[in-house]
Amino acid sequence: MVLRRLLLFCLLGFSFMARAQVLSPQAKVSLLTVGPGTDIYTFFGHTAIWIYDPVLGLDQVYNYGTFDFRASGFYWNFLRGNLPYQLSSGPLDYPDPRYSQLEYWKSENRGVVEQVLNFTPEQKQRLFELMEFNALPQNKTYQYRPYYDNCSTRPRDKVYEAAQGSIRYDSTDAFLVGRSYRDWMNDYLTDSPWSRVGLNLALGYPIDRITTMQQAAYIPNNLLRLFDRAQIVQPDGRKEKLVLQTNTLFKAEPQSTSFLWIAAFWLVMASPLLILILRRKQIKAGGTFDRTLLFITGLFGIIHTLLWFGTQHGITDWNYSMFITNPFNIPALLLLSRKPRWLMYYFIAAMVFLVAGVMLEILFWKATYGMIFLTVTLFVRYRHLALYVKKG
Repeated sequence: MVLRRLLLFCLLGFSFMARAQVLSPQAKVSLLTVGPGTDIYTFFGHTAIWIYDPVLGLDQVYNYGTFDFRASGFYWNFLRGNLPYQLSSGPLDYPDPRYSQLEYWKSENRGVVEQVLNFTPEQKQRLFELMEFNALPQNKTYQYRPYYDNCSTRPRDKVYEAAQGSIRYDSTDAFLVGRSYRDWMNDYLTDSPWSRVGLNLALGYPIDRITTMQQAAYIPNNLLRLFDRAQIVQPDGRKEKLVLQTNTLFKAEPQSTSFLWIAAFWLVMASPLLILILRRKQIKAGGTFDRTLLFITGLFGIIHTLLWFGTQHGITDWNYSMFITNPFNIPALLLLSRKPRWLMYYFIAAMVFLVAGVMLEILFWKATYGMIFLTVTLFVRYRHLALYVKKG
């Protein structure tokens, strides 16, 4: 057994050494920042590391945060917070566009910016070997964490590791401080109201923590700015800019947001309150409208509870949206026809929690503006339900 393990270790070592060639003096290492896309997992952009050596004929782009929808149990694992993502690699440019990273990003109209790093030959080689080692089959899979360990934070850390701590970030850059993970997230969701409401409702207090400059770099464009203003200490002690040169490899065409899509969102979100106003004389306390309202909010409350206690996400814990989407509305619905006296106090308490939830939403700038219609509707109907139960 020991001999077998030793043999396996040697084979892996030889395989790694064969892959990690010695870069030539003409080699360059770059950070690639890719603009946002139209799919939800591309809303925030992407970061990759590019190593190019014309002498060796090396053109390798390393992408963290890649996944396969077809993998066994992918969706179940995703819901549970078990996200085994991978590091993938391939050429930036290639005669056959099917294998070209750049052509793929162009086809999605996503801008691509290159930052050439001011690395010594030793630092370039170290980064190359780090990436090749991470790309080995036994190393390429890791547990993805959207805000803490993603396609942007990993390149940030690998570049810093290859530089052996010689990178100095600009501590005077006020742009990258004083904001939370949620604040940065919402900047990229202004044109996607459905995703904005869905993500803000699903995510809890952990993403309301204020980020440091390095933590803010979970957003690729923030990492681009962090590196652009950073310095690197050279072996002789001189401080130079970390980024030697910035090149735009592809400029995306401006895209307009569909007005109809946004109008439909506001119409759907406002529909409970509109129905309540337009049909206030026909709506009876404890009737279909109230029962539907209790069922929908209770169902979402149960989903929030499962996300908090039944998954490994971490970022769905301590979700104060549950003050609005109350899971106890389901048992309240089941008991409504019996009108137990204590149910009146439940609806009064639900009103109090609703107000508390709205205050927390405002305090943390959770920005689920579409929910204001639901909260007003709920408050009015909780009051009517409390009176309905009181009358017996």
